[in-house]
Amino acid sequence: MEFLHSLLLTAHLVGLSMLIGTFILQMRARAGYNFTMMLIGASIQLVSGVGLYGLAMAGDGDVNHAKLGVKGLIAVVVFVAALIGFLRQRAMHAERSRLTAGGAVSVGNLQVERKLGPFFHTAGGLAAVNLLIAVFWP
Repeated sequence: MEFLHSLLLTAHLVGLSMLIGTFILQMRARAGYNFTMMLIGASIQLVSGVGLYGLAMAGDGDVNHAKLGVKGLIAVVVFVAALIGFLRQRAMHAERSRLTAGGAVSVGNLQVERKLGPFFHTAGGLAAVNLLIAVFWP
């Protein structure tokens, strides 16, 4: 049981580092957001967080359901924001490839990519909020 807890905690921290690290590195970027890393990190966080919650429920200690409920809700919002950003970015790249292959004039990348910024900043900012909740909420 202790090994499983350590394994899930390690996976949780890897997902956290993928989310926060990508967010900090690209926070000031105007285009080229790496939604793939954000989506993978959010997925790892969500799955390992549910596993850690299940282990906590199976244990003998007290579980702070309010804290874990808030963290779970924020984790779902982070995952959804990363997923929407990933899917829209993939669709934009497919459309851009289709237009350039057909001989059309290239569309300005910066203006199109700016529409993805709110999803990137929502996912990264809420991941940072989730980290602060984990550390400062007893």
